[in-house]
Amino acid sequence: MNLSRRSYLGLSAAVLSGCVARGGEPAGATEPTATSEPPTPAPTPTPRFSYDDPSVDAAGDPLAVAFNSRERFRDVGWLVDDFEDERLWGTFAGRYAVEEDVVYCGSQSLRLDATPADERVWIYRTFDGGIDLSDADLSLAVNLVTPDTEGITVRLAAPDYDNTLLLGRHVWAAGWQRLDLGPRRVTGSPDLSNVTEISIQLYTGGGTTARFYVDSLRAKPRADAGKVMITFDDNTRSQYDTAYPILESHGFPGVVGVIPWTVGSSHRIPRSGMDEMVDSGWDMVSHPQRSDSFRDLSPADQRASIRESKAWLVENGFERGADFIIWPYGRYDESALDAASDYHYLGFVTVGGPTGPVSDPQIVGRTDGDDVKKAKQALDFAAQYNQLAVLMYHDVTGKGRSISPAAFAETMDYVDELGLDVVTASSYWDSIRDSV
Repeated sequence: MNLSRRSYLGLSAAVLSGCVARGGEPAGATEPTATSEPPTPAPTPTPRFSYDDPSVDAAGDPLAVAFNSRERFRDVGWLVDDFEDERLWGTFAGRYAVEEDVVYCGSQSLRLDATPADERVWIYRTFDGGIDLSDADLSLAVNLVTPDTEGITVRLAAPDYDNTLLLGRHVWAAGWQRLDLGPRRVTGSPDLSNVTEISIQLYTGGGTTARFYVDSLRAKPRADAGKVMITFDDNTRSQYDTAYPILESHGFPGVVGVIPWTVGSSHRIPRSGMDEMVDSGWDMVSHPQRSDSFRDLSPADQRASIRESKAWLVENGFERGADFIIWPYGRYDESALDAASDYHYLGFVTVGGPTGPVSDPQIVGRTDGDDVKKAKQALDFAAQYNQLAVLMYHDVTGKGRSISPAAFAETMDYVDELGLDVVTASSYWDSIRDSV
């Protein structure tokens, strides 16, 4: 990131507590009194960064990252289909139409629609002689209009319907996004060197409408090995008391999504514990969670929360993780993605699953680690297809819906057994940032 801790000293007092008046003087300052000594020159005031000013942009902001990762990674890999020739596509259900006004790239996209009478909208394209995707991962540009959130499924027939690989991603309505498609289900023994059909679908179950746009289906080289990232939301106490010792016994680092305004509460990771974890290789990343999700905040409030949370991390010595965000409640919209791209390189959502190298770094999917069976399946896919599996946890107590310490240890043992490389947000980013 651009901002060193040395250059940032003093910013927290001015920004986080709001103790600097608009004229640049400390609130409540008194007039200087006469003295026999010559007056000491006043220090240059720390620049004020107004979190509630929607006119503030990232230009020249010391909290901003060096570049927009979404723009840099948006066209990684090679083109499989640009949807410029709609005649190549047929329909199994629903309908599609050419759209020239809503495009990701090129001159047109395809608009897919399902009516209440349709259970799904589903299009397909066949490839005479098959195409080789045995050493590649797919990504698809999608713009969901309705409903607000849904899962997009891509099926590879390799070479027929008895041997298929089902890929998928969950998405929120937030403008154009590039979905990194990861494995969800395997039928038979698919031969990915001979993919004869690719289909794209959204399932509604009927009784409602759906509309989304697709564009720019791309393939990218598969990673050399599978990886796993172990993430924790909300900096709860059990992450330090229970999860940390278990991961230490394996030599694994983790990633904590910190809600800055909760630090110091008795049921959160103690401040000294956060330092200890970071010294062991963990990342403390931004998790600016409040009572409302980012889909319910104004663009100004979104930006304010993102900047304030990052400022706290930097001021408190957690620069290494400050360039990354875990989306509160896993939700975002188009303006939130824009703001996060100014201040973070990677963002992590709630629903996703294992994927190959990222193409849209602000919406990296995660798997619910509380469901041990689902977590192990994600780890299996990561090992088999050289994917990145990001596991998500909150409490590690066994109370309510949270995972028990024994089940958590069982999952970590399984990571060890598979020999997956355990990465953090910062180490993963370091490994890919210069790859395109």
